[in-house]
Amino acid sequence: MSSPTARPYLIAADYREGFETGSHVVRVLDGLLVAALCLLLAFGPLAFGAVQEWAICTVEVGAVVCVVLWVVRELACGRLEVHRNALFLPIGLFAALVCVQLLTGHTAYWYVTWQSGLLWAAYGMIFFIAAQCLRRTVWITTFALFFIGFGFLVALFAMVQQFTWNGYLYWVVPNRYGGMVYGPYVNHSHYAGLMEMLVPIPLVFAMMNRWPRSLRVLFAFVALLMASTIFLSRSLGGMVAFAAQMVLLAIIVGLRERSRRQVLLMLLVAVLFAVWLVMLSSGGISERIALLHDPLGQAGAGDRLAIVKDSLKVLRSRPVLGWGLGTFPEVYPSFRSFYTNYFVNEAHNDYVQMAVETGLVGFAIGCWFIALFFRNGLRRIEHWRTDIRSGATLAGIIGVSGILVHSLSDFNLQIPANAALFFALAALATGSF
Repeated sequence: MSSPTARPYLIAADYREGFETGSHVVRVLDGLLVAALCLLLAFGPLAFGAVQEWAICTVEVGAVVCVVLWVVRELACGRLEVHRNALFLPIGLFAALVCVQLLTGHTAYWYVTWQSGLLWAAYGMIFFIAAQCLRRTVWITTFALFFIGFGFLVALFAMVQQFTWNGYLYWVVPNRYGGMVYGPYVNHSHYAGLMEMLVPIPLVFAMMNRWPRSLRVLFAFVALLMASTIFLSRSLGGMVAFAAQMVLLAIIVGLRERSRRQVLLMLLVAVLFAVWLVMLSSGGISERIALLHDPLGQAGAGDRLAIVKDSLKVLRSRPVLGWGLGTFPEVYPSFRSFYTNYFVNEAHNDYVQMAVETGLVGFAIGCWFIALFFRNGLRRIEHWRTDIRSGATLAGIIGVSGILVHSLSDFNLQIPANAALFFALAALATGSF
């Protein structure tokens, strides 16, 4: 194992790896491509989750720009080489399913399915670009460090806004939706979803032997701050998902290293984290956690369970190909079994909503995607303590796992900003080195 004084040299060597080969033009295009991907993924959260039409359009155009940059970069190399990813196949089959819905008219609202198809095509482009450009250590490190800094700044902003709240997003934008705002998101659960994906990056980096001790302490502090805001946002789904992430990380560390010391250290960190949260906000967080004693009543899970039950009736009406991508809000009112003044725009369960909109075929493709993700990702983390690429893979696995758990009770994957980052992390965790 290298000494602490040798690590800065090794880090610099990793960066030189990306600059010693290829022409100057190709190196510039590589940098532009990674920068474009990072900025596109960072834009969504800052634009209220990219849920408005102008923001969705920006995400779609940005994805196309990234693809164009990649093509130009490949042509500058004198070739057009695509690096394979195991998840290309389920993504391609899902795209084919949506095309079948559009071409055969097997959708309750053709225009909505077309619009949703364009957005999901943008997700596919983001996945593709991430799989192509996040392969070398230099670019994986750049991507990871960018989102460590981005996550820290967003979390810091969210805390400052919370304690100086005047009823406006960014202190100037009116909240017309009436949700529980946190950070740049109208819905606090979607903010928690963002942090679930970003926290594992500094957390895993803090546990790696790859970095100097001072830098590991800095990563740990950033992870602590970001994780704190999941609880400060008072998202029950976010709290449960984060707890599941920490359990998964402890299991992976325990099984792979068979180190009782590491597991005990993680338990100690968890206790210290709980004490930190109590000191930071003793009332609101404990009250929200207490709601879990009656999830069907006080926690509001009863209404969501009713939506899920109604959604299963919707699925039974069109079980094979579903009602059309994006059509849940249009179809659900005819099957709703309870009265409400609110517009039920999502199923509050991404798995059920996928089944309703794309049928059992689409649901099976989604399950296949998840299975392939874990199978391929877990194979690449053997040297995660010393290798940045393996460490980033582990962070991606933990981040994606958080959203998969949270999706059981919410709709983070219906939020463009979170869905785009989800697919980028999936590509990071499964791409070829």
